[in-house]
Amino acid sequence: MTITRTLLKRILREIDGLDVFPAVDDAMLAEFSPRDEGEGHGFVYWSRAADQAFDKKGALIRPLPMWWGTSRAELQMAFARRKLVVRIEASDVPRDDYAEHGTLVLSPRSEAASADLLRLLDVFAALAKREVLALACAGSTQSAGWEIVAERERDPEQTAVFWHEQSHDAFDAVGRLTSRLHLYWRGDAGRVCDALVEAGFTVERPKSDTQSIVVLPPDNPSPDIERFADALVANPVVAAAKPARKARASAGPFAPLHRYRGPDRTKPIHRLRFDPTGAWLVVAQSPHYGGPEHLLSRVDVATGERQRTFAADCDAWECGGIDFLPDGRLVFSLQDRGVRVKVWEPAGDVERELACEKFSPGSSVALSSIDAGGTTLAVTTGTDVSLRTVGPPGAEAWPERARVSGAPAKAYPVALLAPDGRHVLWGDFGGEEIRWIDVASGRKLWKAHPLGVPYSGGAMDELRFDPAGEHLVALCRHGGWADEGQSLQSYALADGKPAHAALEKASKGVTAFAFHPDGARVAIGKLDGHVVLLAYPGGELLASQKVLDKKGRVTAIAFDPTGARMAVGSEKGELAVLAVPARA
Repeated sequence: MTITRTLLKRILREIDGLDVFPAVDDAMLAEFSPRDEGEGHGFVYWSRAADQAFDKKGALIRPLPMWWGTSRAELQMAFARRKLVVRIEASDVPRDDYAEHGTLVLSPRSEAASADLLRLLDVFAALAKREVLALACAGSTQSAGWEIVAERERDPEQTAVFWHEQSHDAFDAVGRLTSRLHLYWRGDAGRVCDALVEAGFTVERPKSDTQSIVVLPPDNPSPDIERFADALVANPVVAAAKPARKARASAGPFAPLHRYRGPDRTKPIHRLRFDPTGAWLVVAQSPHYGGPEHLLSRVDVATGERQRTFAADCDAWECGGIDFLPDGRLVFSLQDRGVRVKVWEPAGDVERELACEKFSPGSSVALSSIDAGGTTLAVTTGTDVSLRTVGPPGAEAWPERARVSGAPAKAYPVALLAPDGRHVLWGDFGGEEIRWIDVASGRKLWKAHPLGVPYSGGAMDELRFDPAGEHLVALCRHGGWADEGQSLQSYALADGKPAHAALEKASKGVTAFAFHPDGARVAIGKLDGHVVLLAYPGGELLASQKVLDKKGRVTAIAFDPTGARMAVGSEKGELAVLAVPARA
């Protein structure tokens, strides 16, 4: 077997969710961001200079240095299964939000090299021929490994053996066993141990069925695979014919005022809100492959500089609502095994907790909301909606004045208080049913089924009342984001009947939306980074422009109080503040 570019790409394609970037421009390496350019959970890339390691026929003739970000164990195993020994090293320096990342060297020597990992895979292959369920590096933990065993073989008497990703750390960068490797087993441990001993491994046999088989590290020489620095030297950079130019978002009707990253860089922007003065933004970012450093932040509109973090000590998952009271206080809710509601008082810079409703599951769509007058707070619970009277600054608690009950939402409850404070919308994130309830009587006035009857699956990703307070508008997603099966659906608050069919048609593919303060326009985000301004409620196209530099969908939009500026956030953590053209 000859190592070729085609073989390398085939190996990397076997890893789920891996973005592969071959021959990245050397001049762009310093600022290259796999999270910006890709869509997957992990990455592998190499430079244009390193691509010289392949000859004109695609055969590897020099060591190929690569960068990676994924599971080290999974990546090493992908090569080992092809009988290739690589040098894969992890870095301790943080990189975006990748839990593991580092460097990798594939060498012309990789094919002839031998390593303990390859020898152990040979043992497992031999065991499989003897009707033993032998799974190499199965699952991330021991329990996950046993789940895989159960899926593969239901007979509890079937002999099985595996190790998992956590125990894979016993192998070093080149697949040499450097510490004790625990193998988990059931059935006939003797058959497994005998096969290992026949292959030259030293093992500690279990004395009971609760003990693991332990493979001891042999005293074998390290495989001779070039180090990353040496591989770089072997492929010198060739001067580019022209200097690389960085692509910028296209020009258009929305004049760019400011561009920057969110406080936690590439974490998706989940929610945006201008403060009443328009001088700063509240930015919520989603976890997306690991939680953000700070869930909710205040940033300067002009510079993007983080001025404050909110709920820094709260182990929450997502932000479920951001509201400002008329006096400037900030009220926000967090998904934290239910809902946690907090208020921030600018005077004295004080943060207080107002409510903590523990239930499972929670929802990040609308965990809380406040009426237009700033007199009432609605908080979703597992079975109803708690209505609380907004207290004055300094109040330690806001008293509950009513609870709106009824048949509980089936999953992920959401609550949205009407601008007039006299009605509350109650339903579920899945959009199976929403109910319009009179707060005073608790009576259900109407119900709707945004995602169809029978329920067709999907989600309501955003819910808003129009500026006139006459309609509910919901971003309904009937499938995944990739299929553009989402649109804005409207319901008349008077009777719950569907409305604005033209707007629904014009908003196909919407990923985020916000009403302009003038009530006559609505901005929608798209999968490709475009922002489209539509007339409301007719849906006529007023303006369209790609406003984001990186790949990825628009995830949040907000207008300032005057409507002169619009903030746009993306799933790549980008933020753009744009000037909004005056209404014609």
